[in-house]
Amino acid sequence: DSLAPIFLTSAVTGTGLELVRLFYNLLPQRHRWASKQSDLPQFVIDETFSVPGVGTVVAGTVTHGTVLPNATLLMGPSAADGNFYPVSIKSIHYKRLPVGRVVAGQTA
Repeated sequence: DSLAPIFLTSAVTGTGLELVRLFYNLLPQRHRWASKQSDLPQFVIDETFSVPGVGTVVAGTVTHGTVLPNATLLMGPSAADGNFYPVSIKSIHYKRLPVGRVVAGQTA
């Protein structure tokens, strides 16, 4: 059986939100990200964008390893032929700011 807590909150005054934040901070993590940071990198793509002057930009989550700028990763499998193709990581941004790396459990 599962329990789902109910919190009385106000979107106007913010009353009760501190209890929700406390509750979320006490929940155990679903994944042991630290143990996955030494694995080979794997990045799950959630969204793709085409940015003029830049090229293709992807957003998603690192599920294993560490991704660094200037690295080459394999993207795939291709829907056309099932192959994986090398792609270059030109830069990494988190919330529109450049970062030097992202590790398992982080989004970019």
